[in-house]
Amino acid sequence: MALSSFGKILTVLDLFSVSRPVINVDTISEELGLSKPTSYRYLKELVSNELLQRLSGTSGDYTLGSKIAVLDFISRTTDPLVQISIPFMQEIVHRTEFSCLLTHLNYDSCIDLHSEVFKNTLLLSYGRGCPRPVYVGSSAKIMLAYLPKQSQLDYYERYATQLSEVNFAKSQDEFLTQLKKIKKQGYYFSNGELDPNIAGVSVPVKFSSKEPPLALTLLASKNRFEFVNLAKLIEILQENARLIEQKFAALNPEPIEVLK
Repeated sequence: MALSSFGKILTVLDLFSVSRPVINVDTISEELGLSKPTSYRYLKELVSNELLQRLSGTSGDYTLGSKIAVLDFISRTTDPLVQISIPFMQEIVHRTEFSCLLTHLNYDSCIDLHSEVFKNTLLLSYGRGCPRPVYVGSSAKIMLAYLPKQSQLDYYERYATQLSEVNFAKSQDEFLTQLKKIKKQGYYFSNGELDPNIAGVSVPVKFSSKEPPLALTLLASKNRFEFVNLAKLIEILQENARLIEQKFAALNPEPIEVLK
């Protein structure tokens, strides 16, 4: 099968979300603009590769297959950067009594790769694999700040309306200026941007000169942040981010350069 055809089939997986865990052939046809015969062919290929499974007792509903869980397990347990980060994140949680996240910037979302939660704290809209917007939150802002200028402009073009609505930037120049300021200070603090009751502070983990950094974030209720030394929290995050970078560099001897 040609790669382009396989890529089209994989777009079916983009239709799933937490709010829509089940799809059918009508959903695929309507949202992807495909004929029903083509939609059935895509479903057949995905089921045969265990990426989807048909729900028994339904007229043709499908949910994610077992291969998805297997791939997530492999990623969770073998990703070297995640494995290196876990002990440091656990130490951060122990020292601060805050929750800690390691987050990746995707094309159109921020995705947590790992989280260490303090005493089973309930943090809505966060957790491994849960996509979040790229225009709000400390994780998103710190990662965007370290992108090359052209990549920053690409994000602005796609999310100019949202960035204006959340009062982060009303113009391209303001957007670039804001990101430059964030990069210069080396951290970003968000207060209720994504969840009105949650605040977070993030620093970059610069693990590659060719890839955008990850975000290392401390997360807690807004009230909790009112009674702590923010500068000390930032110091702890930055210290551990450097340790993660150093340990990863020892495994992958690529010189780390700041993205411009």
